[in-house]
Amino acid sequence: MTHPFQELIDHLPANARSELSLAKGEFLFRQQQPAAAIFAIISGRIRLFRDLPDGSSVTLHVARSGETFAEAALFAENYHCHAQAELETKVMRLNSRPLLEAIALHKDLGLHLSQILAAQVRDMRAMLCLRDIRSADERLLAWLRMKARGEQMNVAIDRPWAGISEELGLTKEAVYRSLTRLQREGLIERADRQGRERSEVIRLMRRP
Repeated sequence: MTHPFQELIDHLPANARSELSLAKGEFLFRQQQPAAAIFAIISGRIRLFRDLPDGSSVTLHVARSGETFAEAALFAENYHCHAQAELETKVMRLNSRPLLEAIALHKDLGLHLSQILAAQVRDMRAMLCLRDIRSADERLLAWLRMKARGEQMNVAIDRPWAGISEELGLTKEAVYRSLTRLQREGLIERADRQGRERSEVIRLMRRP
């Protein structure tokens, strides 16, 4: 599979990039750790979350195969969040200094990087807008619409609902209640996905 960052990866010397394998639950880096690299996911899933002063934490993003993360490390001294593997995950580590040098030498790489980051900013803004929706039902429904794929508007739920709840800024109990109400109102259908443990597909239905 060609990674969106492949053009940048190909311009780095071999000693400036490396593949890392993470076990489920393993931390790639922790909040406030010195930042020296950004990462591209080859396979698996990484949860990015930040500790808050009150002792709680908030999920900032869940990065999947084909995505990059920790891009702020190109210009920051420390990582601003934790990065933890939600499943067995393989990532490409791209050292910051050689990457910046490659961008300085090849201006088209800077444009390519800007396009990737602009798309990620768009997605992050969409998630922030979701958190402004006061109704738990409407917030969950908006999230499902963002994730829906295909003509049948299916959403493959590939993570535990507890993690999705935190991403939405809701309690797990609130999400379960919303799922029940949305299903009862005929706005969604829920079905198990065969062959995958603890996995389901949600189909969005048209409003009556």
